[in-house]
Amino acid sequence: MRLVETEAYVADDPANHAFRGETWRNRSMFRSPGTLYVYRIHQVVCANLVTRPGQAVLLRAGSGAALAPLGASGPGRLCRQLGLTIADDGLDVTRGRRVLVRARTGRPPAIVVGRRVGVSRAADRPLRFAVRGEPAVSRPRPVAWALPSGASPRRSRAGGATPRSRTRRRRPSGGGTRGARTAGR
Repeated sequence: MRLVETEAYVADDPANHAFRGETWRNRSMFRSPGTLYVYRIHQVVCANLVTRPGQAVLLRAGSGAALAPLGASGPGRLCRQLGLTIADDGLDVTRGRRVLVRARTGRPPAIVVGRRVGVSRAADRPLRFAVRGEPAVSRPRPVAWALPSGASPRRSRAGGATPRSRTRRRRPSGGGTRGARTAGR
């Protein structure tokens, strides 16, 4: 599998889990580069790769032949595909047997940069990085995202920078008062 999308969490960044200092939960963030910081948020396991003590990149998406056509789009799906669990917190992936991260060989791909997703603080910082044209990149796509030729922005997973809402529309309640809804029963 190859990583196709990440988000950076740097020093003096209020969205960084290490922003307020070391705790029992984020202690792996303060280890050496190449350490996995694995945590659970909303019952989903996510993983950061430490780049410097207190700084890391969130592993957002992966692609590869063994994956579904859209790969492991999103940090939770990526961790599920890799089989990462909370037990992997603190794992050194530069020498690991179970998980090993290696540098890419060959010509580097074109990268697009965008704003981070799912954070309420410092969301406007351009710290999200993705391989241009990669279908496994999670939504919403970075602004610089280019549609593949012939793709429809409304029907294609590769389309549009505007996310679709997953919420369902509610039916009218019939006036909003209890008496109006139960009248006639």
